[in-house]
Amino acid sequence: MNLGIENEYQEFKEGLGQLDKGLKSIVAMLNKHGQGTVYYGVKDDGNICGISIGKNTLMDIRNRITDKIEPRIYADILVLTDEKSRKYVRVAARGYDIPYSFDGRYYIRNVSADEHASNEILRKMLSTSDSDILRQMESPNQNPTFNSLFAILAGNGIHPSATREFYSNYSLINRNGKFNMNAYLLSDRNSISLKVITFEGTDKSVMSKRTEYGGKCLLVSISEVMQYFETINITKVNLNNAIREELPLFDFPSFREAWINACLHNDWKSEIAPSIYMFDNRIEIVSYGGLPFSLSKEGFYQGTSVPVNKSLLMIFMAAKYAEQSGHGIPTIVEKYGKEVFSFDDGMLKVTIPLAFDRPDVEARKNLLYKSGLTENQKKVYDILSYNGNLSLQNVADEIGISLGATKKICAKLQSFGILERVGSRKKGQWITK
Repeated sequence: MNLGIENEYQEFKEGLGQLDKGLKSIVAMLNKHGQGTVYYGVKDDGNICGISIGKNTLMDIRNRITDKIEPRIYADILVLTDEKSRKYVRVAARGYDIPYSFDGRYYIRNVSADEHASNEILRKMLSTSDSDILRQMESPNQNPTFNSLFAILAGNGIHPSATREFYSNYSLINRNGKFNMNAYLLSDRNSISLKVITFEGTDKSVMSKRTEYGGKCLLVSISEVMQYFETINITKVNLNNAIREELPLFDFPSFREAWINACLHNDWKSEIAPSIYMFDNRIEIVSYGGLPFSLSKEGFYQGTSVPVNKSLLMIFMAAKYAEQSGHGIPTIVEKYGKEVFSFDDGMLKVTIPLAFDRPDVEARKNLLYKSGLTENQKKVYDILSYNGNLSLQNVADEIGISLGATKKICAKLQSFGILERVGSRKKGQWITK
């Protein structure tokens, strides 16, 4: 069996002792054509000679690729067998995030040779690189459906059709006519999961709830998360002052902008989705990839628009999920300040403080406090729970303690946050929580 000749798209190596040389060829081919294949166990003339395959062979190749090639590529590594039962390995890769390097050096394919890329060639590669990786990266599912996406677009006056022209116009297929990662994210079925995780307290030591929104069109999952947070964004009414004050748990426009930005600008290449972590005192919205290389933090805060996923932005805009006005980040900064943003280890985190305790947090705290109350504290609490209009003298007489002791107990219960005096000293009442 003969596999042909070495050229600008394929390379042959007789054994895995030449593993690095073969991977260097893949880098050179990616930099030239965006794709390349290397066969191990094949002679220079294309004839299969075969190699020995151990239980760790494929993993060793994958680990070597991870260690040596930058930016990361996801190669298809496969053991093949010819008609004489001789085994050989095919390593194939596609990638458009050029330039790629092997062990810190850059190469370009020239016929069947791997040449060092000059500075001039590197500049040309950078200028012609298709940085919109999602548009060129193939979807793991090449038979997707888009019922949800089509319905959303139709609701915004766009009438989609399942045609190649439509898919191309909305960046759902790559230059080879294959469905891309945009298509995968927006299809009716995928493996993407947006997680909302709630913890008890202010750290991650105790998780109380985990909800996943996914396996469906990304736009639908995003909307479901926003609907959930709309339902928990209760408003607290303050009647103590002359003017009625309404205070929401958090500023929903800021949350919406942070969440949409997290999903739009996330690094989706590794299929790791943004997450939301809910604590007693704050919401953390985490996305991956960090800031674009060309965008400074100051430009970010001012709303300078440098889309990470340009083609995905176009779809978000068509669906009315986003716009390119750049007002989103300034909206958050104006409400909460720059300090709510943090950039660590390739992650972007937005921390939105909560204005007061949620009902479930309040109930949990009350239960905690009540379980540690003294007997007299419990009696005072129970009496005022039943009738908050009683005077403290009435409460003292009911329990059989002094008025002074009752006043101290009420002050303690107020410090715990489970008792509140509403109204004037004479005409007000006690409210238990």
